[in-house]
Amino acid sequence: VGRDFSFVFGDEVEFEAMRRAVVALGIPELREFRPVEIFRGGAIDSRHYSILLRAKLQSDEGTLRDEQIALWSAEIVRALQGLGGVQRA
Repeated sequence: VGRDFSFVFGDEVEFEAMRRAVVALGIPELREFRPVEIFRGGAIDSRHYSILLRAKLQSDEGTLRDEQIALWSAEIVRALQGLGGVQRA
């Protein structure tokens, strides 16, 4: 299952910090977490950037349930917000 997360971060926050924060959650079903797109300019403050992140979740034991995915997604959002990220709609 793929889930996308769109955030705005200050220039001082690098992807590696995001990756470490998400991996630290210890979600065993997390198979991949990577940046998909980075945007600067437009309505984004000059000291910030918008980043689209993609998480891939997969279980070796069975089909993932919507409730599990929603819980893990919320954990990922909280971890990214803890780094100062602001989620985009």
